[in-house]
Amino acid sequence: MSLLSGLLDHMPPTIAGADKPTMPNRTTDRPRLVLVERTDQFASSPHASAVTATPEWRQARDQYLSHIMVCRSCYAPNGRHCSVGTDLRASYDRILETHP
Repeated sequence: MSLLSGLLDHMPPTIAGADKPTMPNRTTDRPRLVLVERTDQFASSPHASAVTATPEWRQARDQYLSHIMVCRSCYAPNGRHCSVGTDLRASYDRILETHP
């Protein structure tokens, strides 16, 4: 018998869901999730980098990355973004197409 199981033997059983507080419905405050399927691949030169990129591209990249790093709704590997993340990704893609 472990120390933890000995401590848990003296605790009363819990009823599932009985101790959870009720939360207000905040569906209007939450960002809407959007799944974006991408079929195109990057078509840039082999020497493209952030050093040789335009300031517009770097700004779009930084805004997009800053958002997806803190947004709990966005998950870039699967292409899942909230409405703000979708707009930032679209802006980034537009600039990427015009500034290779």
